[in-house]
Amino acid sequence: MLSTENGTAVGTEIPAFDGVHEMLQTFAICTAAWLILFYILCLSFSCWSSQVDPSTKEHENDRYWCTRDVIGIIHALVICVISLPPLYFLLIDGYTGMQFASTNHLATCKVNSDLDPDLVQWEKTMEAVALAGLIFTSFTMADLIVLFLHRLATLDYVVHHIAFLAAGLIIRSNCMLPLNAAILMSMEVSTPFLNWVMIFRHRGERYKLQVIVAGTIFFFTFLFFRIFLNVYGTILLFVDEAQGRALPPRVPTWQASIVLVAIAAGAGLQLFWLPKIWRMFGLRIWQLLVTGKVETGDDEEEDSYLTSEGTDSSREK
Repeated sequence: MLSTENGTAVGTEIPAFDGVHEMLQTFAICTAAWLILFYILCLSFSCWSSQVDPSTKEHENDRYWCTRDVIGIIHALVICVISLPPLYFLLIDGYTGMQFASTNHLATCKVNSDLDPDLVQWEKTMEAVALAGLIFTSFTMADLIVLFLHRLATLDYVVHHIAFLAAGLIIRSNCMLPLNAAILMSMEVSTPFLNWVMIFRHRGERYKLQVIVAGTIFFFTFLFFRIFLNVYGTILLFVDEAQGRALPPRVPTWQASIVLVAIAAGAGLQLFWLPKIWRMFGLRIWQLLVTGKVETGDDEEEDSYLTSEGTDSSREK
């Protein structure tokens, strides 16, 4: 059977979506689960926070601030476990038709074997990316709710969350762009290390080695996932879309525009932060290699970055 690059058979009528209610139900359940976990951690804050020394920054001892960092680590680990294996296969063994495949089965993004039987072997890959996408977007929704409930929301936070939520929902509700979705979620690899730095950087010499190790790993994962892979995926998307091979023809123009702008802006934001990341982490790694010592004291630029970077989990209350 002849097929287009995005998996739609030539001369075949595009089938209607199915599984919409199941997708929305899963999204609602995941959102509720993240909120429940957040408040369980909040209620038990005195138990687990007593295991570490207090921060010299008062807001870093706040239960909501700490809980958002901890749940951010949990979320990142879950996303990475689910999305990294599919990303590997999409990059190494995938072809254009798979990297930009789409399907009408929204519940799990199961491959439509009638339209493109060649994609059946990639079904588990599509479903894994789809599951990670639902978990990712539901976490963003839950975090947005937390921001408003506890008066942590600021304009930049709200705009960031709504933009990523809109783009994520559009990609997931069209079961499309598996490669770009996997790349975007793979950026969460750096989040646990960044959050670890934020949690422990002001808690004394006892945690200095942990902060140095976490900061070093964050720097290299930032370069690979948030710069190299992110820019590569963005360029690949625009090149293939220029040839009409990336986004399915059924996607409305306004939705396609939101996705393309959001992905390009996301890559641009990481490039914008790159010089500051180099000064804050790269130069300190170089200093450690050359002198065997590194300063981890307060840095206004570091504070500015850590309260604005992609995880959005360090805003002062």
